Amino acid sequence: MSIRESDGSPAGLEYVARFPSADLIIVGCGAAGMTAAAGTLLPWAGATLSDRGAVLLAVSRTGLELSANGTVVLLLGVVCAASCLLSPDRRRARPLSLALASAGLVITVLATAEIDAGDPLAAKLLQLRIGTFQTDHPVASTHVGLGLWLSLAAGVTLSVGGAGWQLVGCFTRVVGDPA
Repeated sequence: MSIRESDGSPAGLEYVARFPSADLIIVGCGAAGMTAAAGTLLPWAGATLSDRGAVLLAVSRTGLELSANGTVVLLLGVVCAASCLLSPDRRRARPLSLALASAGLVITVLATAEIDAGDPLAAKLLQLRIGTFQTDHPVASTHVGLGLWLSLAAGVTLSVGGAGWQLVGCFTRVVGDPA
């Protein structure tokens, strides 16, 4: 194994293309991007209004129905997946890995911002309760949907994967060819 200094040339980056962990990271980031995109089509938030323990009314919203956050997560997920899975040139590791880490961070922040999105749904259900329920004190509860958790986990995975790919690139340029 030869020791090479990082000179920033493309020849140093070609080691990343032959490093087996880099391919696993790329595929993992592509899968995480698709998971984030698919998560926006599933429920992100929900609310249930019940009367004396019986569920009477339930409402759920997908990521695309809640706000613009779901649309941005969908677009970032598709772009990340396409760039990972369709990128034929693995030598451009630095820009792509930084872009994946940044996109993952944005997805994580946008998904985290929607964790309490069920609270306005519950408030609206309580306003609609007049004339519908037998008691004066119906109970409203909220929940976070599976799609939001999937998008949040995919965003974290993209951030960690992009940073890991960057580290693999730095490690292979300094240490040399792993073969």
